[in-house]
Amino acid sequence: MRRVTRTIKLKFPQLNKTKSELFEEITVEATDLANWLLTIPLPERRKLTTSKVQTRLMSALSNQVIRHTTSDAGKKAKSFKRLPPEVNNQNWALHKVGTTYSVSFPTIKGTKRVPVEVASKHWQPVLEGILNGAVERGSAKIIKHRNKWYVYVSVTEEVPEVATTTRIGCDRGQNNLAVVASKSGFGKFFSGKQVMHRRRYFQKRRKQLQEAKKFRALKKWDKKERRWMDAVDHTASRRIVRFAEYKNADVVVEDLEGCRKTMKQSKKQRADSAQSRHSWSFYSLEMKLDYKLAISGLKLIKRPAPYTSKSCSTCGTLGIRDRHHFNCPHGHYHNADLNAARNIAQWDGFACSLDLKKDMAAMVMSDSENGLLGAAPNWMKTQSTGIGD
Repeated sequence: MRRVTRTIKLKFPQLNKTKSELFEEITVEATDLANWLLTIPLPERRKLTTSKVQTRLMSALSNQVIRHTTSDAGKKAKSFKRLPPEVNNQNWALHKVGTTYSVSFPTIKGTKRVPVEVASKHWQPVLEGILNGAVERGSAKIIKHRNKWYVYVSVTEEVPEVATTTRIGCDRGQNNLAVVASKSGFGKFFSGKQVMHRRRYFQKRRKQLQEAKKFRALKKWDKKERRWMDAVDHTASRRIVRFAEYKNADVVVEDLEGCRKTMKQSKKQRADSAQSRHSWSFYSLEMKLDYKLAISGLKLIKRPAPYTSKSCSTCGTLGIRDRHHFNCPHGHYHNADLNAARNIAQWDGFACSLDLKKDMAAMVMSDSENGLLGAAPNWMKTQSTGIGD
């Protein structure tokens, strides 16, 4: 069994003016308390308790503010513009009357119980699990977004692992956001053309706002772009997980940590938001894939990236990649991204030493004595390659 933690966003529907003002007061009080705590040296701040601070907040709320200012994030903060009030798992509760869910939590005027709206049906089993104790509660945070109030609830549940029969590779890029495929058969493409077009549109508008010195509008525009890209990654990751469920497979991805520092790109590409790797949201897609696969009982496996785009997925020989095309010296032709996805799907962690000046296969048997993790992948080929003989 694997433990998966995620956050549920529940909306407070049709709040009256009194409740809205109460939530605003709690937020302001929590922010003021946090900023006051930041004026106190950290060693003394750690010793503080709720009895030693003056605030209108109930102890459950003020205690979380103290914890936040002594956390790693709180240590780095100079001040808080707005700190959402938060309570731990012991100080909030979920209730259900008929078909209506509600959440109770402490405020500056005692404990209040407020109805919440469940936006999607797939959250209902999780809420029912909280009520019957099958799902573990985490903290609850009250947040205002676009003049609407929400409660963000953290939950942890146990998910049984699925006995998979195969693996699929996921190659991430820019021309195609992702291409997923098993070592043989068809693959699934997620085109990046629309994303590249929208990136350039956002970049052009951002430049106009900068020249007009409309910095407040510029900040809103940046947030809009992030929300849009986040939604694209959510959609792509959800469809990749569905493909993995159809194949009953774990998903293998390249380990791209630090790739922005190692991948070369021209100044022209760097200046173009659609081509720049600094605007490539590969990590966001990876994180969304990780937890969505975990919920389905599947795994996300990371493998070293070298040679996945340079090796032929049919025979394992080093070939030539030219944009969307991959040509193998033995006459095999592949779509470059599909070829990389199939290579990633076949990676088993073993590799061999290579002489790149020769036309030779990059893959050897898994029992090779010359195996080097992090070089070219091993494709479990049975033919003689002439390497290590």
